[in-house]
Amino acid sequence: MTVWRAGLAKPASSRRRPGRTAAVLLGLALGLAPASAQSPDTPTSDLGARFKQKIDDILRHANTTADAARLTPLLEPEINAYLRFQGAAQLPEGLSDPTIRIADDGRVMVDAVIDLDTIREQQTRTWFDPLQYLGGRMPVAASGTVSAANGAAQIQIERITISGVPMPVQVLQELVGYYTRTPDNPGGTQLDQPIPLPYGISELRLAPGEAVVVQ
Repeated sequence: MTVWRAGLAKPASSRRRPGRTAAVLLGLALGLAPASAQSPDTPTSDLGARFKQKIDDILRHANTTADAARLTPLLEPEINAYLRFQGAAQLPEGLSDPTIRIADDGRVMVDAVIDLDTIREQQTRTWFDPLQYLGGRMPVAASGTVSAANGAAQIQIERITISGVPMPVQVLQELVGYYTRTPDNPGGTQLDQPIPLPYGISELRLAPGEAVVVQ
């Protein structure tokens, strides 16, 4: 999950929403291990800072012109390190521990822990609604394919599970809609519709372990 969502305005409610650089959001704690023993993929504050700098560059490029396309590679370890360190305070209330994995063929997998009580209480539930029976903080995993060109992204959801139990795609849509809603767009992002790319981004080139931003 992009999750995949950045640059969202704060809604009318008092709940926090993601900051511009918090991406629909892992690693091994090696606080006592020497630096030389750490894997290059171990999330560290330095990796998160590197991602933050790249996001700042993307935002700066949005207001400038260039003779050629500008490519900014966002590496999976950097993304997850940022979500764990610098971006943790910007995550919306009820969502924690997000991690993102980028595989081949444009497949993206997102894991997070979500407080389902917060979402379930937003509306009256029917007997056939899975969220009627789920509550508390539970692990949510989603996977799908992402293609992004000509200034818009298209997401094809493959699977969503809550605590390992498969759920209808509509459940993921409700989760995404809740966390991406704004006063101007109270329904939030619709996963079955093209999603405009912000900041002058024309394309995302996905490869295992990285997403290259094209501006």
